Amino acid sequence: MKKAWIIVVAASQLILSGCWDQRILKESRLVFGTGMDLIEDDRLLVTSVIRDYSNNVPINAIVTGEGRTFRETRMDMDRKIAGRFDPSKNRVFLFGEKLVQKDLYSFLDVVYRDPDASVSSKLAVVKGNAGDVLNAGRVQNVLIAEYLIKLIESEEKETTIPEQSLQTICSVLFDDGKDFGLPAIKREGDEIILDGMAMFNRHTLAGYLSPDETVLLQMLLNKKAKIARYVSKINENQEPANKNYISYTFLKSKAKMKILSAQPGRMRAEITMKAEINVAEYPQDTLTKEKTKKQLNRKISKELTEDAERVISKIQEANSDLFGIARELMAYYPDRWDKVEWKKEYPSMEIVPKVEVEITEYGVIN
Repeated sequence: MKKAWIIVVAASQLILSGCWDQRILKESRLVFGTGMDLIEDDRLLVTSVIRDYSNNVPINAIVTGEGRTFRETRMDMDRKIAGRFDPSKNRVFLFGEKLVQKDLYSFLDVVYRDPDASVSSKLAVVKGNAGDVLNAGRVQNVLIAEYLIKLIESEEKETTIPEQSLQTICSVLFDDGKDFGLPAIKREGDEIILDGMAMFNRHTLAGYLSPDETVLLQMLLNKKAKIARYVSKINENQEPANKNYISYTFLKSKAKMKILSAQPGRMRAEITMKAEINVAEYPQDTLTKEKTKKQLNRKISKELTEDAERVISKIQEANSDLFGIARELMAYYPDRWDKVEWKKEYPSMEIVPKVEVEITEYGVIN
């Protein structure tokens, strides 16, 4: 019986077709970066960076496609290149400012439906046209797609931009209880600069936060990365001017949001944060005094609370619920939630931040 079974299995190898749906790498043109822009008549212009080689040196081949849909632009690009257009290795998507003022998801729909799409691809909004950034070719002698990835990943570790990818924003795109932000990029001459965060109201661009504002927001959201640096103004009219400021790094921190009132028309929330900091620069150099330390704790806490108020005001003005207050209301106050027109209520509700810091480290000197 065993021998008969072996004969059957061996014979079946002669008639089985094996893996027919194969993709041969040498026949593919691999895409490493993609930029989407909206042009006249609401047509889509897509710019793709394809890895190529000249004398065994890697170079960028830039190809563009135009169409009414993202899929149509891919078909257009496929007709312009030798080999098969293959976006499976795409590592970064850039969205032009005009495009994200429309419905972002409508342009990502084809990507989420594609089984070969890389869901780990990074995302960013360009202040201007996405194509202009990719057409830079090289920045600091690094190919543009690699440069953008390194730039985004390094700033994620500095807490100056949110850590986002195709995968992380997917669930939020379909979540009525929370909005999201993406890194913002701009091009100035030959330089490509990360410039804070683009805020979204549902699927539409609603405004921007600066890098400093993004750091503070990330701290209030309990999303501190490996490093989080900040500068606070603690004095007025000191000479030289750097004596008016203190630079520090956040160490341990914990933030918490609490709904104080869920009554429609009188909604109120509180966001508290406690943090320990390490002083990186303090030109007045009197940190050995306990009195000075307590004064600085109070001044920095006050300054951070005021900064948090301005950030929250900016977020509310953009009608971008980055704290997910709506999600909390849905979960814990469903009867009140059913009576609320959230996007009308949210911009005017009271959100009170309270920040307390304590200096626990001073660098290598006191």
